[in-house]
Amino acid sequence: MADQQNIDIKDKRYSIYNSEIPMPNPSTTTTTDNFDIEKEIDGNRYAEIVTRSKKPFFAILRAAIKEDFRFMLPRILMRTAKTMRRIPRTFVIKTQEELDQYVFETIFLWSRSLIKITKMEIEVRGADKILPDRTYLFASNHRSPADIPVLFASIPQPAAFVANDLFGRIPALSYWMRASGSVFVNQGLPQSEVRALKAMEKRLKKGRSLILFPEGHMHQGNGIDEFNRGGLFAAVRCAVPIVPICIYGTEKVMRPGSFHINPYRHVVVEFGEPIETKNLCRADKKGIHLAVHDIIKNMRTALEQEFSS
Repeated sequence: MADQQNIDIKDKRYSIYNSEIPMPNPSTTTTTDNFDIEKEIDGNRYAEIVTRSKKPFFAILRAAIKEDFRFMLPRILMRTAKTMRRIPRTFVIKTQEELDQYVFETIFLWSRSLIKITKMEIEVRGADKILPDRTYLFASNHRSPADIPVLFASIPQPAAFVANDLFGRIPALSYWMRASGSVFVNQGLPQSEVRALKAMEKRLKKGRSLILFPEGHMHQGNGIDEFNRGGLFAAVRCAVPIVPICIYGTEKVMRPGSFHINPYRHVVVEFGEPIETKNLCRADKKGIHLAVHDIIKNMRTALEQEFSS
């Protein structure tokens, strides 16, 4: 049973992380290169639906039922809602250590179930570079809503997101994100951004790893968009290593703004070498966002070349 999964919270790493994510079978898998790309959709569409509705979960569900003819996204939303069954137990857990264990187990199992529904085949590269007893700021490119469960399932230690505050309005998911220590930010509002940076630093100093999308939005088109400096600089101020992550293939699973899911896609999550921030010179600290951007850009270019050949 899911609740009986063995988790070693002292190591900050689950034993279920060691279970293999299904790998693609070249003879049966449709590669991302053969995918007929949808027309570009405004990625802010989700935000518009959430902000205009008093019941955002049901508004998203209605839109998903209309557009997702495979009925995968409605299944995902219902699977998300089912995690509410596990919420009452959080009120009777006595220790913070046990609560953390339970919260991250729930998030991990939710992520794996979404990967199973969408039939994504995840290939994780370089996860052995991540030490279980260290705190990190994981910095990833952002191409799709699918990036969130993919990262939750691929990062080999508990980590919480720095996320748009719209996620705080979605039932069930918002509860678990808050419980995990996620930081919500209303982009474009300076006061909210300052509060978010302070919250990031507070969590990193307490030894809680975070996941950040430095682009600040889901990027459509070629390459990688420019990175914002603020979130990455929080790691510098806390002397926490930054781990560059490149995701390839999720944009073929679900495009920004779309409610249509394409199953059986091969997705790669590649971890770069952790960047130590403790002894950086002043110039390197100031340009940390440029350095991380270039690393992930090169990783992305290499993956594009690999899968286009």
